[in-house]
Amino acid sequence: MADLNVFKTITKSIDTSNQTIYTAPSNYTGIVLSTQIANASDSDATLTFTYQDSASAAAIELLSQFDIPSRDTANGSVGKLVITANGILKMTSNKDDKLKLVMGVLESLNG
Repeated sequence: MADLNVFKTITKSIDTSNQTIYTAPSNYTGIVLSTQIANASDSDATLTFTYQDSASAAAIELLSQFDIPSRDTANGSVGKLVITANGILKMTSNKDDKLKLVMGVLESLNG
């Protein structure tokens, strides 16, 4: 039997490729509880954060070239963000491995 609720912590270094951060599993809705991004470098960096309903869907920008000052942090999602089954979150930065992500997600079984 599948778990009703699953809590996950996602950690990643964000680079200049458009990397997948999270994909909601089939039959689950992902609820992003927090999205903390730290700039661990001595120079400013920008972040683009997108959502797609599916792999073939157009990306919707949640943040576009958002500036995160050096040695500072940002909250990438204020409030909760609901990701439907097979929905995809992606991030990219203008600098390799300077931005560090910690994201909390609750996966809730559909039906």
